[in-house]
Amino acid sequence: MSETLPLPGTVKAERRCPYDPPENHRRLRDAGELGKLELPGGLVMWFLTKHDDIRAMLADSRFSGARVPFPAMSPEIPAGFFFSMDPPDHTRYRRTLTAEFSVRGARELTGRIERLADQHLDAMEAMGTSADLVAAYANPVPAMVISEILGVPYTYHQKFDHEVRTLRETGGDDQAVGAMATAWWDEMRGFVRAKRAEPADDMISRLLHDEVEGGALTDEEVVGIAMTIIFAGHEPVENLIGLGMLALFEDREKLTRLRENPDLLDDAVEEFLRYFPVNNFGTVRTATEDAVINGHPIAQGEMVAGLVSTANRDPERFADPDRLALDRPHTSHLAFGHGVHQCLGQQLARVELKVLLQRLLARFPGLRLAVAPEEIRYRENTSFYGVHELPVTWAAE
Repeated sequence: MSETLPLPGTVKAERRCPYDPPENHRRLRDAGELGKLELPGGLVMWFLTKHDDIRAMLADSRFSGARVPFPAMSPEIPAGFFFSMDPPDHTRYRRTLTAEFSVRGARELTGRIERLADQHLDAMEAMGTSADLVAAYANPVPAMVISEILGVPYTYHQKFDHEVRTLRETGGDDQAVGAMATAWWDEMRGFVRAKRAEPADDMISRLLHDEVEGGALTDEEVVGIAMTIIFAGHEPVENLIGLGMLALFEDREKLTRLRENPDLLDDAVEEFLRYFPVNNFGTVRTATEDAVINGHPIAQGEMVAGLVSTANRDPERFADPDRLALDRPHTSHLAFGHGVHQCLGQQLARVELKVLLQRLLARFPGLRLAVAPEEIRYRENTSFYGVHELPVTWAAE
């Protein structure tokens, strides 16, 4: 089956409701077939929509994450940029980050996340009785967490985030993108050199000075690791908070239930991850040899995108999949992918989502949407789907 599917930055997706995957993605999934699309330049890409098909592809070593064309970011991508690697190199670099991104490491960061959340809620309260929840809270808190873990100034992360969003929204030629990316890499090299000379209590300093498997890391390897984490970033958490709170504002019963029953937060976080389609495109791999998925032959060299948003609404995997159920038992959703490339930061994301939701609901019990729902603008032209802003209001104490 061949169908034109929206690509980020090209076609505005038609959605049945703002919390659903694009309609043509859903139709493709419901047909039970693979979709095939010819991209500009003649590149053919297959689209997987079913949970079991995507899970199988992501667990199959014949599908490589290292051979996926990546947008121009730097004339020479540093060795440690493990986003674009397969084992064994990918495995070696990931192992260096266990301290910060394991279950234990993420839990040890809880106090830091709570402190940042409370600081931003204090600032919101000091502003009066209204704010943009995205700009005041959902965006800066997870971005600051990443900056503090790495040991780089938050201003660097702010500039990087602003420039990436601007490029996504307005487009940009390869020369402009390349020049901007070169500046990002050069600035990160400066931070790494400074940490080499004067280490501090942060991840970059640890990577430069700790003993690691395979020998000491070079400055360029540490630059690549740091940029991997910056690129993976905070956007999924930001967008899940934005979409999640918008949905709760529209269903006050759920909002009240979650506020009054904090024991539901762990299940609610998993349901947010499953239900909201923040991955607007998919998880892309390239076949390193001929393979077959669900009866369809995939030729060596062809690219495959697993549409996670439809997989997480697959009725063959989830009961009543289009219902947001805050008490749904933990399920095997694919929000963090699967296999060796499963999201490194998944435990940190879970802790951030839980803390940000709990602190926000406790601080502002009367929080509500300040505009009509139809006035909300959505991020369609980007890999991560969410809201541009979320105006909220609350009563003065």
